[in-house]
Amino acid sequence: MPFKTTPFIFWTGVYNAGLALTLTCPPFYKWLGLNVPAPLWGWLVGGFLAYTSVALIMASRDLRHRASFVYWESILRYLAALLLIPAGIFSDLGLIAVPLGLGDLTIGLVYMFGLPKELGLSHSALLFDRYS
Repeated sequence: MPFKTTPFIFWTGVYNAGLALTLTCPPFYKWLGLNVPAPLWGWLVGGFLAYTSVALIMASRDLRHRASFVYWESILRYLAALLLIPAGIFSDLGLIAVPLGLGDLTIGLVYMFGLPKELGLSHSALLFDRYS
């Protein structure tokens, strides 16, 4: 059975929703070993994740017309990995940030290279939203 990106995109949207909820509850994320400097930052990142969760779930419902949103999300995933991995290793964010960052890197790679393959579109078409 070939890999399909649409269900993967849907479930990563659900994953983002779970992360958003986790970041709204300081006792829970502290129990997981994540040391967010102040609750405001957890809420801010949680709000961002809630938005990306909705965007991913909606994109999975009509991927042919909303694929650019997912492609741009891959770039956000790379940035998250770039921030989370070193912060987990070299600062007091918590070592749990390292697997979270590696997960973001993996998800970003699946988005960026799975979408062009599945949809038959170029990277530039997805980046600049020039398809339909």
